[in-house]
Amino acid sequence: MDIERFVNEATDNVNSNIKEVISKSGYPYHEILTDTLKIFDKRWDAALEICGVRALGGDKDTAENVAAVTGLITQAIFVLDDVIDKTDKREGKTAAWAKYGINSTLITIHSLLNLSLEELIHIGGDKDVVYSALKSLDALLIGEYRDIKRNRRNVLTKDEYWRLCSEKAGEITKMFLSIASNFTNATEDERYAVTACSELVGVLSQVLDDLLDLEDDIMEGKTSLPIILLEEKRGKLDRDTMWNDLKEFGVLADIRDNIKFLTGKGISLTYQLDDNDYTGLLRDVFTLWDKFCSILLDRDDVDDLFKLLGEEGIERSFKVMFIDIKPEMNDDEINMVFDSIVEKNFNKLR
Repeated sequence: MDIERFVNEATDNVNSNIKEVISKSGYPYHEILTDTLKIFDKRWDAALEICGVRALGGDKDTAENVAAVTGLITQAIFVLDDVIDKTDKREGKTAAWAKYGINSTLITIHSLLNLSLEELIHIGGDKDVVYSALKSLDALLIGEYRDIKRNRRNVLTKDEYWRLCSEKAGEITKMFLSIASNFTNATEDERYAVTACSELVGVLSQVLDDLLDLEDDIMEGKTSLPIILLEEKRGKLDRDTMWNDLKEFGVLADIRDNIKFLTGKGISLTYQLDDNDYTGLLRDVFTLWDKFCSILLDRDDVDDLFKLLGEEGIERSFKVMFIDIKPEMNDDEINMVFDSIVEKNFNKLR
């Protein structure tokens, strides 16, 4: 199955559903609510949720209806993240708080969460499903709070880093399928496999995002896996030699091994599901993630590539990983994709 076509269809259909939900809300700040949709060039969140539901035997309409519910929650969390981090850009677009002010944005966040629960009930979610969604939200907010309190240099430990990855980014993607799997007839084991796959995607996203934001995180006093590992091995962090140190002290190799372990775990989980196009698509996600990171982290120009990819947040990395790179490509062909990115952006690197 073609990933680009699948993601584009998911983006169009789910955004259309969300626009309809927002338009029916009657909120006078309809413009802000609709504008928050624009931070998503592609709805990777919706595509993951739809893929998981279809892998569990759910039908297309159900998958897209539930994706509108979880999509509203994702919007709220991303907008909230920008407020917390004071990030004025989200995937190259002006963040809601920077455009409309913090007060209006906070009201928008609450409204998006409220609309998600209303829509969950509207599509047939019973008391247990709503309670499950609220538990997922609670876990997600606790993860956000712990990230605020503990994500500091010389405070966050390696074990805590992995815990925060699961509680924050992992909980977002886990939430998609925790809610959506209630609308399928899958067994508990099947639901666990898809939910665990979804959580792994979140954790992997956080690791990749931390590599893309490495220099910004250092300036802001935050920490992440590369910083923690480098300080363990080198004893201190020198920004001038950081990327060379990450290579020389084996930190990038360690991160590559961690990613390979997580993607291998995801691939194994997909074999616990019935074999269909969507299970295969989910498997391709982990296969491509492993290929992308394994080859990228081994390149001499890894620092240049991360700077170029990070210009649009994680969105550009997803485009390269899932659209430009194909599952059947070998290492040389994937390196050619990376070479092309460097060549096209040569002037930016000078």
